[in-house]
Amino acid sequence: MTLFDDSDFEIYLDDFTHIVGKEARTEEEKKFAIDKTIYENYIPLDSKVESDFAKDCESSEQIEFYFKLPYWFKINTPIGTYNPDWAIVKKGEKKIYFVAETKSAGQELRGSEKLKIECGKAHFKNFEDVVYQRVYSVSELNN
Repeated sequence: MTLFDDSDFEIYLDDFTHIVGKEARTEEEKKFAIDKTIYENYIPLDSKVESDFAKDCESSEQIEFYFKLPYWFKINTPIGTYNPDWAIVKKGEKKIYFVAETKSAGQELRGSEKLKIECGKAHFKNFEDVVYQRVYSVSELNN
C-alpha cells in the first residue's frame, strides 16, 4: 500500500515545474510571491507554455489569484473527460476564469482537443460568473 500515486511525484521532476516562494533558487524565481496561488512551493506544469503563463499570472497586476487545476478535476463531455488548465480570478472582479488550453499561438490542437474545448465552452456557458476561453497569455483574458 502506498500513500501517494507515482504520478504525484513525476510532475515535480520535469523541466516545467514552476518554483515559488522560499524554495526559489534563482533571482527570477524569487521574484514570484506565493500569495496569488494555492501552491506553497511548486506549481505542477505540463509545458513551457504553461510555465510562461504561470509567470505571467504572478507578474500581472490584473490577476488576484490563480492555480493550475489538478489532474483529477474533470468535466464530463460527450467525447470523454476534459481537464481545463487554470482557474483565475482577476482583481476587482467576482468572475472565475477557467482557461482552456494554454498552448502556444502557432501550435495546432488535435481534433479531440478542439472538440473538448467546444464542450467546455458549452458546459461553462451555464454559469454566470465563470468565463471559459482559450488563451496564450494573461493579456488575452476577456475584460
